[in-house]
Amino acid sequence: MKNSTRKFAWACALVANIFVLSACGAAAPSEPTPDPNMVFTQVAETVMVSMTQTAEAQPPTPTSEPTPTPKPNKQPTPTVDLTLPTLATIPTQPLGPTATIQRYGDAAKWNTQSPLDGKVFKVGEEFVFHVCLGNIGSTDWDDKYYLEFVSGNRLWSDTSKFYITDLVKPNGVWCFDLPSVAPYNPGTYITRWYFKNKDGDFILEVYFAYKVEA
Repeated sequence: MKNSTRKFAWACALVANIFVLSACGAAAPSEPTPDPNMVFTQVAETVMVSMTQTAEAQPPTPTSEPTPTPKPNKQPTPTVDLTLPTLATIPTQPLGPTATIQRYGDAAKWNTQSPLDGKVFKVGEEFVFHVCLGNIGSTDWDDKYYLEFVSGNRLWSDTSKFYITDLVKPNGVWCFDLPSVAPYNPGTYITRWYFKNKDGDFILEVYFAYKVEA
Protein backbone atom coordinates (compact mmCIF):
# COMPACT_ATOMS: atom_id res chain seq x y z
CA MET A 1 0.00 0.00 0.00
CA LYS A 2 2.93 2.43 0.66
CA ASN A 3 4.27 1.97 -2.92
CA SER A 4 0.85 2.67 -4.35
CA THR A 5 0.57 5.90 -2.37
CA ARG A 6 3.97 7.07 -3.54
CA LYS A 7 3.10 6.37 -7.18
CA PHE A 8 -0.14 8.24 -6.86
CA ALA A 9 1.67 11.26 -5.35
CA TRP A 10 4.25 11.14 -8.13
CA ALA A 11 1.53 11.12 -10.74
CA CYS A 12 -0.13 14.11 -9.19
CA ALA A 13 3.19 16.02 -9.16
CA LEU A 14 3.75 15.18 -12.83
CA VAL A 15 0.37 16.57 -13.76
CA ALA A 16 1.11 19.76 -11.85
CA ASN A 17 4.43 20.19 -13.64
CA ILE A 18 2.75 19.74 -16.98
CA PHE A 19 0.30 22.53 -16.20
CA VAL A 20 3.18 24.85 -15.16
CA LEU A 21 5.20 24.20 -18.26
CA SER A 22 2.16 24.79 -20.40
CA ALA A 23 1.66 28.18 -18.81
CA CYS A 24 5.28 29.27 -19.20
CA GLY A 25 5.57 28.43 -22.91
CA ALA A 26 2.35 29.99 -24.07
CA ALA A 27 4.08 32.89 -25.86
CA ALA A 28 6.32 30.82 -28.06
CA PRO A 29 5.03 28.58 -30.72
CA SER A 30 5.23 25.02 -29.63
CA GLU A 31 3.69 21.71 -30.12
CA PRO A 32 0.00 21.36 -29.44
CA THR A 33 -0.83 21.42 -25.75
CA PRO A 34 -2.02 18.02 -24.53
CA ASP A 35 -5.49 17.82 -23.10
CA PRO A 36 -5.23 17.86 -19.28
CA ASN A 37 -8.19 15.50 -18.94
CA MET A 38 -6.48 12.95 -21.14
CA VAL A 39 -3.27 13.24 -19.13
CA PHE A 40 -5.13 12.85 -15.87
CA THR A 41 -6.94 9.78 -17.22
CA GLN A 42 -3.68 8.16 -18.33
CA VAL A 43 -2.07 8.85 -14.97
CA ALA A 44 -5.06 7.43 -13.14
CA GLU A 45 -5.01 4.29 -15.29
CA THR A 46 -1.28 3.89 -14.61
CA VAL A 47 -1.86 4.20 -10.85
CA MET A 48 -4.73 1.65 -10.95
CA VAL A 49 -2.63 -0.86 -12.90
CA SER A 50 0.20 -0.42 -10.44
CA MET A 51 -2.13 -0.93 -7.46
CA THR A 52 -3.62 -4.04 -9.07
CA GLN A 53 -0.18 -5.55 -9.72
CA THR A 54 0.85 -4.78 -6.14
CA ALA A 55 -2.26 -6.49 -4.74
CA GLU A 56 -1.71 -9.53 -6.92
CA ALA A 57 1.95 -9.75 -5.82
CA GLN A 58 0.98 -9.97 -2.14
CA PRO A 59 0.64 -13.53 -0.82
CA PRO A 60 -2.95 -14.61 -0.17
CA THR A 61 -4.15 -14.61 3.40
CA PRO A 62 -4.14 -18.17 4.63
CA THR A 63 -7.59 -19.60 5.24
CA SER A 64 -8.02 -21.25 8.64
CA GLU A 65 -8.73 -24.93 8.49
CA PRO A 66 -12.14 -26.00 9.80
CA THR A 67 -12.07 -27.41 13.30
CA PRO A 68 -12.77 -31.15 13.09
CA THR A 69 -15.99 -32.18 14.78
CA PRO A 70 -15.19 -34.57 17.66
CA LYS A 71 -16.51 -38.05 17.08
CA PRO A 72 -18.87 -39.45 19.70
CA ASN A 73 -17.27 -41.75 22.19
CA LYS A 74 -17.96 -45.44 21.76
CA GLN A 75 -20.54 -46.89 24.03
CA PRO A 76 -19.00 -49.13 26.72
CA THR A 77 -19.21 -52.79 25.83
CA PRO A 78 -21.57 -54.52 28.27
CA THR A 79 -19.86 -56.95 30.57
CA VAL A 80 -21.22 -60.50 30.39
CA ASP A 81 -21.28 -62.32 33.72
CA LEU A 82 -20.05 -65.82 33.02
CA THR A 83 -20.21 -66.87 36.65
CA LEU A 84 -22.14 -70.09 36.89
CA PRO A 85 -24.82 -70.20 39.59
CA THR A 86 -23.96 -72.18 42.67
CA LEU A 87 -26.10 -74.99 43.93
CA ALA A 88 -27.52 -72.70 46.62
CA THR A 89 -28.92 -70.29 44.00
CA ILE A 90 -30.58 -72.93 41.83
CA PRO A 91 -34.24 -73.37 42.81
CA THR A 92 -35.15 -76.89 43.84
CA GLN A 93 -38.12 -78.42 42.07
CA PRO A 94 -40.51 -80.30 44.30
CA LEU A 95 -40.46 -84.02 43.71
CA GLY A 96 -43.63 -85.59 42.46
CA PRO A 97 -45.04 -88.91 43.57
CA THR A 98 -42.87 -91.92 42.82
CA ALA A 99 -44.26 -93.92 39.93
CA THR A 100 -44.91 -97.60 40.56
CA ILE A 101 -42.63 -99.82 38.49
CA GLN A 102 -44.32 -102.93 37.20
CA ARG A 103 -42.03 -105.96 37.44
CA TYR A 104 -42.08 -109.36 35.81
CA GLY A 105 -42.87 -112.35 38.07
CA ASP A 106 -43.57 -112.09 41.80
CA ALA A 107 -43.11 -108.55 43.17
CA ALA A 108 -44.67 -106.64 46.04
CA LYS A 109 -44.41 -103.23 47.72
CA TRP A 110 -45.33 -101.94 51.17
CA ASN A 111 -48.38 -99.63 51.09
CA THR A 112 -49.63 -98.82 54.60
CA GLN A 113 -49.62 -100.15 58.14
CA SER A 114 -51.06 -99.47 61.59
CA PRO A 115 -49.98 -98.90 64.21
CA LEU A 116 -46.94 -97.04 62.88
CA ASP A 117 -43.41 -97.70 64.08
CA GLY A 118 -42.69 -96.22 67.51
CA LYS A 119 -46.10 -96.99 68.96
CA VAL A 120 -46.12 -97.31 72.77
CA PHE A 121 -48.21 -100.13 74.37
CA LYS A 122 -48.99 -101.06 77.91
CA VAL A 123 -47.72 -104.36 79.24
CA GLY A 124 -49.88 -107.23 77.84
CA GLU A 125 -52.01 -104.85 75.71
CA GLU A 126 -53.87 -106.54 72.84
CA PHE A 127 -53.90 -104.92 69.37
CA VAL A 128 -54.10 -105.79 65.66
CA PHE A 129 -51.10 -105.27 63.41
CA HIS A 130 -52.60 -104.17 60.07
CA VAL A 131 -50.27 -104.13 57.01
CA CYS A 132 -51.18 -103.80 53.30
CA LEU A 133 -49.06 -105.02 50.35
CA GLY A 134 -49.46 -104.13 46.68
CA ASN A 135 -49.01 -106.62 43.84
CA ILE A 136 -46.60 -104.89 41.40
CA GLY A 137 -45.60 -108.12 39.62
CA SER A 138 -47.07 -110.04 36.72
CA THR A 139 -48.39 -113.07 38.70
CA ASP A 140 -51.62 -113.62 40.61
CA TRP A 141 -51.47 -114.10 44.39
CA ASP A 142 -53.64 -116.97 45.54
CA ASP A 143 -54.19 -118.70 48.90
CA LYS A 144 -50.72 -120.25 48.70
CA TYR A 145 -49.00 -116.87 49.30
CA TYR A 146 -48.39 -116.01 52.95
CA LEU A 147 -46.70 -113.75 55.52
CA GLU A 148 -44.31 -115.65 57.80
CA PHE A 149 -42.71 -114.66 61.11
CA VAL A 150 -38.88 -114.51 60.88
CA SER A 151 -37.38 -112.92 64.01
CA GLY A 152 -38.00 -110.66 66.99
CA ASN A 153 -41.21 -110.73 68.96
CA ARG A 154 -43.83 -113.08 67.47
CA LEU A 155 -46.83 -110.87 68.32
CA TRP A 156 -49.02 -113.96 68.59
CA SER A 157 -47.66 -117.02 70.23
CA ASP A 158 -49.64 -119.68 68.34
CA THR A 159 -49.31 -118.50 64.72
CA SER A 160 -46.21 -117.93 62.58
CA LYS A 161 -47.91 -117.85 59.12
CA PHE A 162 -50.82 -115.83 57.77
CA TYR A 163 -52.18 -116.78 54.30
CA ILE A 164 -54.00 -114.76 51.65
CA THR A 165 -57.62 -115.87 51.48
CA ASP A 166 -58.57 -114.38 48.09
CA LEU A 167 -57.10 -113.92 44.58
CA VAL A 168 -54.97 -110.80 44.17
CA LYS A 169 -54.22 -109.86 40.56
CA PRO A 170 -51.40 -107.51 39.39
CA ASN A 171 -51.96 -103.94 40.66
CA GLY A 172 -54.21 -105.34 43.38
CA VAL A 173 -53.70 -104.91 47.16
CA TRP A 174 -53.97 -107.35 50.07
CA CYS A 175 -54.07 -106.41 53.76
CA PHE A 176 -53.03 -108.76 56.58
CA ASP A 177 -54.53 -108.34 60.06
CA LEU A 178 -52.32 -110.01 62.65
CA PRO A 179 -53.82 -110.39 66.16
CA SER A 180 -51.12 -109.31 68.59
CA VAL A 181 -50.35 -109.03 72.30
CA ALA A 182 -47.69 -106.67 73.69
CA PRO A 183 -44.97 -108.40 75.78
CA TYR A 184 -45.29 -108.40 79.57
CA ASN A 185 -41.88 -106.88 80.06
CA PRO A 186 -41.32 -103.16 79.33
CA GLY A 187 -38.81 -102.36 76.61
CA THR A 188 -38.27 -101.76 72.90
CA TYR A 189 -39.25 -104.51 70.47
CA ILE A 190 -39.22 -105.27 66.77
CA THR A 191 -40.94 -108.01 64.83
CA ARG A 192 -39.89 -109.17 61.32
CA TRP A 193 -41.97 -111.01 58.75
CA TYR A 194 -41.34 -112.23 55.17
CA PHE A 195 -43.91 -112.32 52.40
CA LYS A 196 -43.43 -115.47 50.30
CA ASN A 197 -44.98 -117.25 47.31
CA LYS A 198 -46.36 -120.81 47.11
CA ASP A 199 -42.82 -122.18 46.61
CA GLY A 200 -41.57 -120.46 49.75
CA ASP A 201 -39.51 -117.90 47.78
CA PHE A 202 -38.92 -114.53 49.46
CA ILE A 203 -40.77 -111.56 47.94
CA LEU A 204 -40.77 -108.74 50.54
CA GLU A 205 -39.80 -108.04 54.18
CA VAL A 206 -42.24 -106.42 56.66
CA TYR A 207 -41.21 -105.21 60.12
CA PHE A 208 -42.77 -103.32 63.02
CA ALA A 209 -40.86 -101.55 65.85
CA TYR A 210 -42.69 -100.54 69.05
CA LYS A 211 -42.30 -99.92 72.78
CA VAL A 212 -43.87 -101.42 75.91
CA GLU A 213 -44.25 -99.51 79.16
CA ALA A 214 -45.51 -100.66 82.56
